Amino acid sequence: MPPLDTPNQKSVAVIGAGWAGLAAAHTLQQHNIRVHVFEQSHTLGGRARKVHSRKLGRTIDNGQHLLIGAYSETLALMQALGLDEKEQFLRLPLDISTLNQDFRLCLKSALPAPLDFLLALLGARGLPFTDKCKLIRALISLKRQKWQVPQAQTVGNWLRQEKQTPFLYQAFWEPLCIATLNTHTDKASMQLFARVLQHSTDAGKQASDFLIPRVDLSALWAEKLSAEITIAYGKSIQSIQMTSTGYQIDGWDVEGVILATPPTQCAKIMASLPGSENQPALMKALQQFSFNPILTITLELEKNWDLPLPLYLLKTDNPQQDPGQWLFMRSRFMKDTSKSARPEITIVISQASEWLDKDKTEIIRLAIEQLARQAPANLPLPGVTAWDIITEKRATFSAEPGLQRLPNPTAWPGLYLAGDWTDTGFPGVLEGAVKSGQLAARLLAQHLTS
Repeated sequence: MPPLDTPNQKSVAVIGAGWAGLAAAHTLQQHNIRVHVFEQSHTLGGRARKVHSRKLGRTIDNGQHLLIGAYSETLALMQALGLDEKEQFLRLPLDISTLNQDFRLCLKSALPAPLDFLLALLGARGLPFTDKCKLIRALISLKRQKWQVPQAQTVGNWLRQEKQTPFLYQAFWEPLCIATLNTHTDKASMQLFARVLQHSTDAGKQASDFLIPRVDLSALWAEKLSAEITIAYGKSIQSIQMTSTGYQIDGWDVEGVILATPPTQCAKIMASLPGSENQPALMKALQQFSFNPILTITLELEKNWDLPLPLYLLKTDNPQQDPGQWLFMRSRFMKDTSKSARPEITIVISQASEWLDKDKTEIIRLAIEQLARQAPANLPLPGVTAWDIITEKRATFSAEPGLQRLPNPTAWPGLYLAGDWTDTGFPGVLEGAVKSGQLAARLLAQHLTS
């Protein structure tokens, strides 16, 4: 517990209550700094938050998220907030399987990483032996290069360089790349993908574990902060003013600011500051980002679908007919599912640009047909009684080579940037958002005490 307010206590503002902004707010509070958070919505969590579905009549998430054991900063933050990991997550060893299990990659070995993952690849069901050897050689080559590749290289170029087969591309590499970078292989940065592979296969015994949230995303940890930190909801901050002692935001005088908003919003806010016209490179860098969407389908079923695993890889042999990439058996792992509610499942469509303009009823029809085709013969898909689609148009930045990601400090004293789009070394993942927020907060705390 941080010390009580003191007369000399510093006061700062955090704009944005996504994971980066809230991680920054928590870190600042631990430095005995008074924090005011400004959030334009009325829900904590940013792009990882709960929403109320009118169609389903209950709370769901704005997107189905999957974390991994390598997310050390997120897990440490939750532990510092007094949260029990077993209550918040279902933790499972890496297990990737299609619905009928004709492909399955399961981590069971007691060997240290990355040997356990390599052994799992050797034992993977549905991969020809020659493909297994090619896949393992590619990973060993990456490790020998210390997970470093040319900055301009795309995932697609790397796969061709490593002579990966069309089957490996379709069954393994493409689903993994789109799931982690939300960017197609022909455009995705291989360096960022290599970082994902390093942290999921070569970062310790439990780094590759799946962590599936058992509560809604706002309750996962964001709402734990709401009683401790001043949060102004419904505040869309468009500009800030410099003062002799710091900054003024919406009538509040503060000594420092963390902008934890999307890059275009950061550019708009900073354009109100003196000297912004002398920062053309910064403003251009903030405008260069493009974003890719993710669609999440929630299906309510008339009865339980008794599949054995909590999540599955869906086949996308025909991209025009197979929209879904991952299936989550939501009722299997959610802790607070009402006993009176029907079972529900979620289907994730990453890099969903081509689906944005399609009729939602048509998307649902195709998704249901996809599940029905791929379901085991002895466990057919139950009837669907209701559905909803959540569209996050700017779910993640497009993780392409050459993207200039910015550091946390800016040209203005006491003003810092935070977000998964900053230079975290990760793609647009939740762990990157948390790390960025924490670093921005530590830099601001140092500035205030220097």
